[in-house]
Amino acid sequence: MGHNVLVVDDDRVTLEMMDLILHRIGYEPLIPQSIPEALEIARKRRPDLILLDVQMAPVDGWGFLDALFEGRTGADIPVMLFTARHLLPEEYARYGRRVVGVLEKPISPLELKEALDGYFSEGTG
Repeated sequence: MGHNVLVVDDDRVTLEMMDLILHRIGYEPLIPQSIPEALEIARKRRPDLILLDVQMAPVDGWGFLDALFEGRTGADIPVMLFTARHLLPEEYARYGRRVVGVLEKPISPLELKEALDGYFSEGTG
């Protein structure tokens, strides 16, 4: 199995689909059942990358990032934002280089594979 990828989304169907797709394209998905569990996995398992939905409830993606980067525990984990809404760079600029990419939903398995393979082949992952 390849790099492990933590998928943080509040939609169960999306999580199940990402679990299946990530396995098929050669990655090890980490699929939490809740936002608190996602934070715990991030801090304990130290995933190679986090795929993070921005529009979630009750905690949105920005709240998750703030909690993750609180202190130093998760500060070095790279994040790709994964959202159905077009984001402008200034919306995530405060997170600096921790946000390594933005993927817009819906995304095909091939597009996801290309984005992840591209990120990890740059020697940054």
